[in-house]
Formats: sequence, structure tokens, C-alpha cells
Amino acid sequence: MVLARDPAQPILHNSTGTPSGFRFFLGSRNSGDPLELEILRPDGSGEIYRLTDLLNRTLEDFSGAKILVARYWPNMVLRDGQPATEGDQPINPAVLVMLEGSLPDTSPSRLTLSPGPTPNSLLYLAESPSTSPTRGTTQIGQTFSPGWKGWSVRILTLETHARIETSTVPSEKIESTPGRPALHAFLRSPDGSSGPARWIASGTSAVLSTPTATSRIGFGLELQNLPFSIRLDSFQVPRDPGTDEPANFLATVTFADEKNKVEVPAQLEMNQPATYPPGLLPQITGLSYKFSQAGWDPQDLNRTTLQVLHDPGWFLKWSGSLLMVAGIFSMFYLRREPTPRT
Repeated sequence: MVLARDPAQPILHNSTGTPSGFRFFLGSRNSGDPLELEILRPDGSGEIYRLTDLLNRTLEDFSGAKILVARYWPNMVLRDGQPATEGDQPINPAVLVMLEGSLPDTSPSRLTLSPGPTPNSLLYLAESPSTSPTRGTTQIGQTFSPGWKGWSVRILTLETHARIETSTVPSEKIESTPGRPALHAFLRSPDGSSGPARWIASGTSAVLSTPTATSRIGFGLELQNLPFSIRLDSFQVPRDPGTDEPANFLATVTFADEKNKVEVPAQLEMNQPATYPPGLLPQITGLSYKFSQAGWDPQDLNRTTLQVLHDPGWFLKWSGSLLMVAGIFSMFYLRREPTPRT
């Protein structure tokens, strides 16, 4: 949807949300002039057409894309969530543009090095989405062209026995949001000898050693196995009319209990979680598992992220709260009047 009063709307892929690189601007040069549609390609080139020349016609662009202006609203308004027009005057003009074509290859350029046939020599393979791969042999200190426009490469040094190490250290900056937790640990042998201490970040492991022993220590969240499995059957992201903003998240799942040979289909939305096992009793007792939408990947609608909530002590907590309320009520409103002394 291209709006004359909001020309910054990009044209996105209808399912992945990937920008196409094309931009469209609707308007007129002077007040009262016919409406025109400006087309800007990803490379910066573009043309201007009269809207009447493009409406309901497919434009074969030289870039390989097909452009169709399918609808036009002189004064666009929303009625029952659908675009409509009020009158024929171009007060708030808008058009529906449909773009068909292949997305440009946005994979990054890559340089691969491997040992050469002679000492201090290297074989290189330079790959780029816009050019053919370049292969060759180079020496330390030599400069070669990888075939990328304006770029050159020179090998400075060669380490024949090297390894990559990652170290975790405390952050020196004080941030408002909590960072990644870590443990500062060292290994101590039964004979009393100790090794150097290391920081171990959450979700990682490290090798701790002493002069007589070595051990790998891990630190992270504990994984809990579910007594059933869950399968994602479909995932849809409806959009707000006329925009690319998500209006809802619809996930259709199937809960499977292999032990009891039971499969239960369910659907969850943005504010409507799905529970398993179904029924009122598991929910009241807190024995059910509640799944709610937690995240999604605009590049891949075949997967989604769900948050799991399981609170078996829910019934006890609410029972205790009700007992406290009942006790306070009885203390103030059900106590006996004191007998006056004579």
C-alpha cells in the first residue's frame, strides 16, 4: 500500500517481510495536476509515470521485476478494517502496488584461505554474490585482488599452530538492564593444589585444571523434559489493513502423548494461550501446561517461539490467600461482642 501522505512505506515480501529495495511515491507536482507515481529501484535509478498510464496494467521493468498498480483510492478511509474511498477528490490518495520478481542476493562476500603447495604460500577462494569466484595462490606479504570492486588483500603473517580462544570478563560499564550472569570458579584437587580461576558465562563451559587434574565445568539453566510432545502445524501472521504491522499471531499446534496414545489439536493467539492437558480440573489444580506466544522469525514462518508456564503449586497459593482473606474477615466481622463488666 502506497499512501501519498506516508511515502516512507517500503515494499516488502508478502510472507518473509524482506524489503524488496523498490520504493514508490504517489503525488502531483502542482496542486490540481494529475497524480503521478515515481518508481525508485534498489540501484537508485527510477522513472515517473502518470497514474492513469499504470492503473490495472503490468509494467515489465528492465530490472526483471513486474509492477502492477492494482487499486486506486482517491480519498482512502478504513471501513470495517478494509480500505475504501469517500468521494472522487484526491484528498488522501492511495494505491495498491503489487511487485513480482526475485529478491537480490544479499549474501556477504567471503574469502577462504588454505595452506598452499609450498611453504609460506596460501590458496585463496574469493566469492561474491555479484561476480564469479576468484581462485589463486599468494605469498606472505603479497597483495592480490579478490575480484571485489575497489578491494585488495595482503597477507601479513601466517601462524601455522594457532587456536581461537574466547574469554569472559566482568563488564566495566554499569548498565540499567541486567547482563549475562557468570561464575568465577577454580578447580581444587584432593591434595590441596588449585588451578587458575576463570569466568564461566551462563550457557557455556570451560576447562579448569590443576597440576594433577583437569575437568570441564558448565553453567546454565536446567533443561526440563515435558511428558508430552508438541508439533507446530501452521503459523500465520495477519497484518493490519494497509500496513505491514502484525495484527495477530495464529499458531496451530498438536499435543501428542505417546504413553496414552492421545493427540489433541489446539490453537493459540497473541492473548489466548493453549493449555494441555485440556479441561477445567487440570487448570484449577495447576497441573496443566500453558503455552503462549513469545517470539517469531519474520524470515521463516515455519517456526515460532512459545513460552511454557507450569505452576503445580497454584492451587495451594490461592487456597492460602483465600484462607487469609477469610481469617481477616472473621476477625473483624464475626467476632463476639465483649461482655460488659459489672
